[in-house]
Amino acid sequence: MSAYLESLDQAFLAHFCRRLSDLISEQGAAAIHSYGITTPSTAISSMYYIEKNNGATVAELAEALCVTHQMATQRTHTLVKLELICRKPNPEDKRAKTLHLTELGKKEVMQLKPLTSKMTEIFTELTQQIECDLLQKVREAEKALIDTPLMQRLEALDKSQH
Repeated sequence: MSAYLESLDQAFLAHFCRRLSDLISEQGAAAIHSYGITTPSTAISSMYYIEKNNGATVAELAEALCVTHQMATQRTHTLVKLELICRKPNPEDKRAKTLHLTELGKKEVMQLKPLTSKMTEIFTELTQQIECDLLQKVREAEKALIDTPLMQRLEALDKSQH
């Protein structure tokens, strides 16, 4: 890490979280590729959700993953292009399509399960190495910022300083 980055403080938390996220995604993509899997690392949770629910709409996927409809649409578009999922008419809503795993998608999910199990072991070891449960702390930080957003915290700080 550069001396400049070392000099940055808590105000740059988002920058460091993004760097860590990018590093995990980049290294995860290499691991996935080494297993001969084509599912992007950012779409594994989508594949698992579709498998678990034997299909889903984009809206259901977006809600389950707590991402925007646009983000879920982008992910599913990529998975359709890779022929890992397909769109089928939704019998309950003629306007909506339901996403389902293709045979290739089912095969990939089966290949992904041992890999994600190993990743759980790796991140458990990392948690022990750094003596901090990052997943727990990230979830706690997200909840705290949802409960009390940055603007509300900034306004409170401004009021207390006047």
